[in-house]
Amino acid sequence: MIVRSLPLLSLTVLIGLAPLVAKVEATESRELRFPPLSDGRLVLSVDPHTHSVFSDGHVWPTVRVWEANKDRLDAMAITEHLEYQPNRDDIPHPDRNRAFELAVKENKRGRERTDLLLISGAEITRKYAPGHVNALFIEDTNPLLTVKHRREETFATALEALKAAKAQQGFMIWNHPAWPRDFPDGVINLSQEQQSLFDEGLIQGIEVANGEYFNDSSLQVALDHDLTIIGSSDIHGLIDYDYDINGGGHRTVTLAFTNERSVEGIATALFQKQTVAVYNRQFIGRENELKTLFDSLVRFERLPARRNDSQQSAVRISNIGPIDIELEVLGDVSLNKSAGYVTVPSQSSTIILVLDHAPSDEIDLQLEWLNSWQAPKTHARLVRTL
Repeated sequence: MIVRSLPLLSLTVLIGLAPLVAKVEATESRELRFPPLSDGRLVLSVDPHTHSVFSDGHVWPTVRVWEANKDRLDAMAITEHLEYQPNRDDIPHPDRNRAFELAVKENKRGRERTDLLLISGAEITRKYAPGHVNALFIEDTNPLLTVKHRREETFATALEALKAAKAQQGFMIWNHPAWPRDFPDGVINLSQEQQSLFDEGLIQGIEVANGEYFNDSSLQVALDHDLTIIGSSDIHGLIDYDYDINGGGHRTVTLAFTNERSVEGIATALFQKQTVAVYNRQFIGRENELKTLFDSLVRFERLPARRNDSQQSAVRISNIGPIDIELEVLGDVSLNKSAGYVTVPSQSSTIILVLDHAPSDEIDLQLEWLNSWQAPKTHARLVRTL
C-alpha cells in the first residue's frame, strides 16, 4: 500500500495573545470523543475492524474492550477471521460467535463498565476477488463460513458467504483493498468479479485507511463507486504498541454521523455513507461530510479592537475536538508575523491578527483544511465571513 503522509505544517500562530486554554496532555489525546454536529446528529467514533486470539490476534477479547474504553470509543466491532484460524490447536471453537460473546460479557460485567457499544461481525478471508471483507451487524457469523479448508476457496463460495451476510442485513467492507499481495504498486485495478459485488450491493464500504496506511487509490475507488468511506485499526497486537499514544497518536477509526447512540444508528450512518475516516490526525471523507464536521469542531470569533490598533483585526479560532486542526489562510488576507499556516490545538484556541483590516471591516477568510482529504491530494476548502 502507499503511505500518504502530511507535510509538517504546524506553525501555531501566537501573535500578541497566547491561547486561552492550555492544550490537553498527549496522554489524554487518545480519547476519541467528538461533539455533536450543528444539526443535532451525533458523531460516534467507531473501530469496525479488530482481532483477538480467536483468529490471528494476540490478546483475549476482553483486552479489546479495555483498550476501547481507554480510547473512549463509542463503538467497536469484533471481526475475527472466519477461515484463517492459526490458533485452532490451542483455542478450538466451532462457534465463530464466541469472541463477540466474551467481549459482550466483559463490557456488561467487567472491571470498566462504560457506554461502549459492541458490533457483531466477521472477516470473510478470501483471495482477491473479493479479498478480505468485513461483514458487520450480523446476528450469526457461522453461516458465513462456506468452506472447510482454505484450499477450497473459490469466487463462488466467497459469493455464497457474502450473500449469507446480506441475508442478515449485513454491511460489507472491503478491507485493506490496496494490499501489496493483490496490488504491488498500491494502485487498485478492479476485476469484473469485484465490480459485480459492488453492483449487487454485496460490498458497500471500503477501508481508505487501515491501521498505519492511507491509500489514495482506495479513496478514489470509494468516490468512483459510491462506497462508504471507512477507517479502522485492524488491530492484532496492542493499541499502545502499534500507535504512538504517548506522543499524541490515536488509533484509526470511522466517525459515524447518526441520529441516535446505538448500533442501529451506526448501521444507518454506514448504509447512508455518513462517515469520515480519522487516520494519523487526518480526516478523510467526502466534501459535504468534511465541511459538516468542520462546522461542529471549529469556531471563529472577532475580538474587540486593541487600543491604537486600527489596521489589523484579531480573530480567535477555537477547536473543541480531540485532534488538532491544521489550516492555511488563502487569498488576499495576510496575517501578522505568519506565512498563513495556522494550527488550532485540540480543546484549545489560537489568535490570529489579520493585516490591512480595521476592526469594522468585514473579513473573508478563505481556508484550506490541510489535515483533511476529500479526494486524492485534495484538501477541503472553506470560507468564513466575519
